[in-house]
Amino acid sequence: MKYNINTINCTAYNNGVNSPLEYLNITTPAEFKVVMELLCYYDDEKGTTTLSRSDIARDTAMSLSNVERALKTLALKDIIRIHHNHSDDGRQIENSYTIAFLNYDMSDEKLHEAELSLRFKS
Repeated sequence: MKYNINTINCTAYNNGVNSPLEYLNITTPAEFKVVMELLCYYDDEKGTTTLSRSDIARDTAMSLSNVERALKTLALKDIIRIHHNHSDDGRQIENSYTIAFLNYDMSDEKLHEAELSLRFKS
């Protein structure tokens, strides 16, 4: 299956100044790569990204186990939300991912505290 890259989404969150990513607790390069990959294929109308873990691994040049670990930690941090999809016959198919921070209100207390901790970080 071939995907069209949404270049607007790929460049909109480059972890630069005032980027939403700088307020998040993304602590490893693997987590960053996975979030960027999900953003590249994000469907604004559906509000999700649908990719297989093997596609994410291939596109990010990471092992499948590293992708799975990054997805798990990102979900625990509520940066992404994983939706397990099944076909009509009950087989599991590609998961869908919601990028949770895209729906954050930038005035949320969580983001405000994160911003303060970044400003006063030694």
